[in-house]
Amino acid sequence: MKLVILWHMHQPFYKNLVNGRYEMPWVRLHGTKDYYDMVAILDQFPNIKQTFNLVPSLLEQIEEYGRGEAVDDHLELSRKSASSLNSAEKDEILAGFFKVNYETIIAVHKRYTELYDLKNKVGKEGFSEEDYRDLQVWSNLAWIDPMFFDSEPIKTLLEKERGFSEKDKIELLTFQQKVLSKIIPKYKEMAQKGQIELSVSPYFHPILPLLMDSTIAHENHPQMELPQHHFHRPEDVIAHVNMAVEYFKDKFGFKPRGMWPSEGSVSEQIIPILVDAGIQWIATDEEILALSLGKSIRGSGDDSLIKDGDLYKPYSLKIKEKPIHIFFRDHALSDLIGFVYSRMAPQKAADDFITRLEKIENNLNANNKPEAIVCIALDGENAWEYFPNDGHDFLKALYTRLSEHPSIKTATFSEVINNIDNIPSLNKLYPGSWINHDFSVWIGHPEDNRAWDLLYEARQELDKYPEGTEKYQLAHKEILIAEGSDWCWWFGDEHHSPDNDRFDQLYRSHLKNVYRILGLTVPPVLFKPIRKDFIRAHLLEPVDFIMPKIDGKLTHYYEWMNGGFFDCRKAGSTMHKAERLIKGIYYGYGKKGEVYIRIDPAVGTDLSSLKIKLEMTQPEGFEIIFENGTMKSNKKIEYLDWGFNRILEVAFYSKEVGGELSSFKVSIYKGQIEVEKWPVVDTIPLRPDLAIKTFWMV
Repeated sequence: MKLVILWHMHQPFYKNLVNGRYEMPWVRLHGTKDYYDMVAILDQFPNIKQTFNLVPSLLEQIEEYGRGEAVDDHLELSRKSASSLNSAEKDEILAGFFKVNYETIIAVHKRYTELYDLKNKVGKEGFSEEDYRDLQVWSNLAWIDPMFFDSEPIKTLLEKERGFSEKDKIELLTFQQKVLSKIIPKYKEMAQKGQIELSVSPYFHPILPLLMDSTIAHENHPQMELPQHHFHRPEDVIAHVNMAVEYFKDKFGFKPRGMWPSEGSVSEQIIPILVDAGIQWIATDEEILALSLGKSIRGSGDDSLIKDGDLYKPYSLKIKEKPIHIFFRDHALSDLIGFVYSRMAPQKAADDFITRLEKIENNLNANNKPEAIVCIALDGENAWEYFPNDGHDFLKALYTRLSEHPSIKTATFSEVINNIDNIPSLNKLYPGSWINHDFSVWIGHPEDNRAWDLLYEARQELDKYPEGTEKYQLAHKEILIAEGSDWCWWFGDEHHSPDNDRFDQLYRSHLKNVYRILGLTVPPVLFKPIRKDFIRAHLLEPVDFIMPKIDGKLTHYYEWMNGGFFDCRKAGSTMHKAERLIKGIYYGYGKKGEVYIRIDPAVGTDLSSLKIKLEMTQPEGFEIIFENGTMKSNKKIEYLDWGFNRILEVAFYSKEVGGELSSFKVSIYKGQIEVEKWPVVDTIPLRPDLAIKTFWMV
């Protein structure tokens, strides 16, 4: 078996081209935690081959940070002497310097945890000058990769733990810049050694098929409501691709052979442009292959795509006499790394991964199929924040097993193409992305459509301006940035982060800059937010009292009709999970203050095999847990009832449930591993007391 792994390295373009500032610090912070170590760890495993997909707009930002030219608010606030911070700056520090996963990054450092608890208990008034300085250090130090823990000044700072000086802080930020300056040279070094292959994405990470022709979304969903304006810019597709190839060549000395199209988004129309730019292979998702072959998607049919080995080989496709090779990722295996293995012991996770590969290999060998080529592709940065020790223990365990395995060998994508005969041909390529085999994350929702129409209008204004001028080039770059996939990722109902409002603002700022650069008046509509509030976007609140029969069945249609509903299918997070176990959460109130909650499984999910935990904020620490066919509460309450058949229904009463801070969330476990949490951010308000006051009663 050949195993090809593609790590996709990407961040949005955070720089405002007009004022030169970076709106968010994530390129800098991920640079010291993820981008360098992911390739440097391979020095310890010389027999492991990997492919890294580098987005040029990310590299452009890394370069500026490495040269010390980039500045963002977090960096500026970190540099400022703690004794000189004003009240507004202190507020901003407390609001922004804990934006990291608590369990794996904050909680593992005693002093950072103390500061986190202090902020939550007493707020700004409880912070001393020393506390602020320590927080300035820890909000950067915690993002330093573990591979540097024995390097100075990191070793000394970790041992010191508290009472940092301004000198300590400057030494840390200087070290941070040095790491950023080494990232691109390290990738170049490893590529020259032949241990890794470097591939590329279109420059600002756009959804190429939608730029080519936005109506292609109708091929997936004919009834989808599209933006008012038809977006059709093949010239921008060419610009993103050619700019990426030329930038790549300038940095690494050769042109890339491979490309990960942004979000794995493909269509037949973009293939000739990629081939003309010298691209020889691309990769996307297994569901695109299934639909291209006219087969069932995994889990919805006979699974012949997997069993017959169709997934485990590359294909060739020729459009307008222009040929290209296509790999299709195993999204189940990719999702295990991205979403599940962080909650398992590292060696156990690595063993599980190898066992699954061996099962594929044994099945194909038993059926006399050709050698399997298994493709794994996923984000190369976001997952590690949720792994203990930044994923090092897992990666080392995995790379050790792969290095020692007698039949599973890692390879780069180009090596596979160069050494395989009789690559099968595809007759067609189904249009879609690695998420749900369509483009619905980026188009179709009213927020997405509004974003596309605002982009269209700004692009039309640029068309009126003479090409070739400096202003045109700068305004065109702002258009290309706004065409990136990241903005519409956060619009609509699918995904959320604490920075949603800032992503909305940043997208509109790029469009505003187009008008400002061209000397035009900025349309008032660009000063209005595009995105709705997250919880309100996914939540229908109760409209009247309910009195369902608690039997685990949908006894009749009307029993939950007046209740509230949270749609898990449309909610999401920074990365996108291919499958969800829970479809939705219903809730409501009885006339005497009872609380009713109903958990509906997704198709194919058996709730009896899961552990389900309801966590309430009032009473503090109150939990109700369903596991192994039983229900229990960790606190004594006045009333608790439940019923389970296909769905789970819970009824309870506690006089302590209520008030402005009262809310709940639902966590789903397989064994002791948490696999889902709803909502992913925030909680669902729980106000039986307010319902009694506001619902009309006969």
